[in-house]
Amino acid sequence: MPIYEYGCGACGHKFEEQQSIKDDPLRVCPQCGKESLEKLIAPTAFVLKGSGWYKDGYGSSKGSGRTENQRTDRLQKAIDDDKKKSAAAESTAAASTPSSPDTKASA
Repeated sequence: MPIYEYGCGACGHKFEEQQSIKDDPLRVCPQCGKESLEKLIAPTAFVLKGSGWYKDGYGSSKGSGRTENQRTDRLQKAIDDDKKKSAAAESTAAASTPSSPDTKASA
């Protein structure tokens, strides 16, 4: 069950309460007895740890170690490889397709 943080607007009392998500929020302050409780928004305790994460959640804080030219060369190679694969797939598809409409008539 989640733990919610509450604060009283009248007396300033703050406390945590474990409640089901389905439960209605508390309204009465246990210290002063007034109906002035509000749920507070607290920071989460979720932290990404390990060598593959840093504060924005992606990659390594040390960088990839590649220069801009190396990144450009790698991108160009990937584009060229993709073009070759597409051309090969198109030529294979063209070879398996009948070239003239007379082929259907004789069958």
